Amino acid sequence: MAIYLKYASIKGDVTAEGFKDYIQLSSFQFGLGRGVASPLGSAADREASHPSLSEITVTKEYDVASSDLLKESLSGDGTAKANFAFTRTKSGGTGAEKYLEIKLEDVIISGYSMSSGGDRPAESISMNYVKIEFGNIPMKPDGTPDTSVKVSYDLAKMKMG
Repeated sequence: MAIYLKYASIKGDVTAEGFKDYIQLSSFQFGLGRGVASPLGSAADREASHPSLSEITVTKEYDVASSDLLKESLSGDGTAKANFAFTRTKSGGTGAEKYLEIKLEDVIISGYSMSSGGDRPAESISMNYVKIEFGNIPMKPDGTPDTSVKVSYDLAKMKMG
């Protein structure tokens, strides 16, 4: 359905129930990797490095939140929180509910760009963070949300939370 962002106290123009004032996103990108060293002839002795987590990059259309996000990219102090809500249509077909929530702490907007081909400008925003938490919200057999399954990582401590 939609991807929404709540960034610090910046208000977006989303009006959907449960997501009022969130910022609507067009795309979300995240990745991670681990270097693995494997001596020749001994796969059992492989060694893996600490994970390397990418910044999160989102795209969105220019909207009511754009000026405040630009200000944050110019002068943010690294204490912001960001919450991403990936939504689906509720069982029964009315309204939206989260199936994935990603929370960031100590966020700095590390990249901002804008482009336009004559239509409404599109923005690309990259976020650097210290802590990240993924909350997968599975569905029960009756179609209602179940308890969130959480995985978190603290980059400063280099360990799962």
